[in-house]
Amino acid sequence: MAEPALTKFLTLIVEGLVLGRLAGNIVWPFLIHVMAPRLAVLERGFDRDFYLCQFEDEAQRRRVARGPLLHYALVGWRTRRAPAPAFDPAFYRGYYLQRPPGVDPLFHHLEKPRQQHSPRNEVEARNDRSPWREGAEAVLVFHHGRGGGSSRFLDLYERHIENGGRNVLRARTVLKAPTLAVIEDRTFDLSSDLEALAEFSRRLNVTRLLVNHLVDRPLETMGWLRDLGRRLGVPYDVVLHDYFMLCPRIDLVTGAGICCDVAPPETCMRCIAEHGAEVRDFDPLTWRRDHLAFLATAESVVAPSDDLAMRMRRYLERPIAVWEPESDSSLSPERTPRVSPNEPLRIVTLGALNVSKGLRVVQSLADASEQAGAPLRLSILGPTSEPLPPSIGVSGTYHPGDLDRLLSEAAPHAVLLPAIWPESWSFVLTAALAQGLPVIVFDIGAPAARLRRLGRGHILPRALSADPAGLLAALLQLRDQWVSR
Repeated sequence: MAEPALTKFLTLIVEGLVLGRLAGNIVWPFLIHVMAPRLAVLERGFDRDFYLCQFEDEAQRRRVARGPLLHYALVGWRTRRAPAPAFDPAFYRGYYLQRPPGVDPLFHHLEKPRQQHSPRNEVEARNDRSPWREGAEAVLVFHHGRGGGSSRFLDLYERHIENGGRNVLRARTVLKAPTLAVIEDRTFDLSSDLEALAEFSRRLNVTRLLVNHLVDRPLETMGWLRDLGRRLGVPYDVVLHDYFMLCPRIDLVTGAGICCDVAPPETCMRCIAEHGAEVRDFDPLTWRRDHLAFLATAESVVAPSDDLAMRMRRYLERPIAVWEPESDSSLSPERTPRVSPNEPLRIVTLGALNVSKGLRVVQSLADASEQAGAPLRLSILGPTSEPLPPSIGVSGTYHPGDLDRLLSEAAPHAVLLPAIWPESWSFVLTAALAQGLPVIVFDIGAPAARLRRLGRGHILPRALSADPAGLLAALLQLRDQWVSR
């Protein structure tokens, strides 16, 4: 995400003027005096050396080193830099639903009464974590810091590991220093600190590595993790959540909003050149080769669904184990909605809505519905990556634990999950099924496979994702079936 222009300007002022060698001698003491109470609070949770690790440019690091705490207080928190190993500002903001806006998350955390202190990172947020078992084998897990479904899966998978009698250590990423691995409050640099990490792992009896995702880490991470495994004499496993190992855009969706179904590498090159990717400085022609080689030497590869495993087996000549994070066996039966003759059909989508999740589908559907004057009302329970027509209600971000309540309050007739990429599980699908709501999906990915296995829901042809008039007609046909006569 690009930094706002105002933040860039403020950074230039702080690093060039406040921390400069000439004017800084005048401005700096004044700011230190004015901000002394705030700095005294921040200092309790600030790690100078860790903060400086997040500046790759040597000249910039030297400037910031003149006053790291002051730099953080003025601009560092605005540029999403972490103040200490155990404090993840992105997680903390999400925990508070991006509130309060315009407030340094560390200051917000430290200013609260001690008994009200909340989790500082995703590891602390998992309140069912088993106590550490002295002498037991341990699994060292490598994960990204983006949250979402893959983090929800990992929470459940770690519980599965712990139920088997082993300990779990999660190595978190740092957004502005992707070579770092943070374990509790310890920091290791994978590019230069492997022996220190290996020694730490030996002391805690790590007997296996688990790679839950590699996004936001350098491509060299695959080699570093192999090297760590060799130093420890232990194997590594890999969990697949998406198509990152094949597609550097992760979801197989092009910049034009079309699912490519794993296009040839040459087509990938054109797509990435025009629309970008989730990583920088890589060769699209060797991307798949290198990642598939990493999967090939893993002791096991795990996927959340048969659908994802089947799609990946076309490119990987080895077994892929399926571990479903939830059970579909005890769900409530599907209810038949009752729509009065003059009532619009209430359709809700769940979760963060972006292009791959079907944002453009919903935009086009709303336009088609408005033009036709159709009896259809659309709403989103979750945030959106782009503005939607004013006719669509958008709830914004919510805590996962609130979804059941929000869904009950919305009282939809049906749930539409309009993803255009082959999702690997879908926790929001489970939430809708648990309430007995009819669910409508396109015929792609694990959601369609789960509905087909359960013999419920409504699976529409994929072509309708690009045909708003046809999709509207299909939804109105369902409404006709549900209208009370």
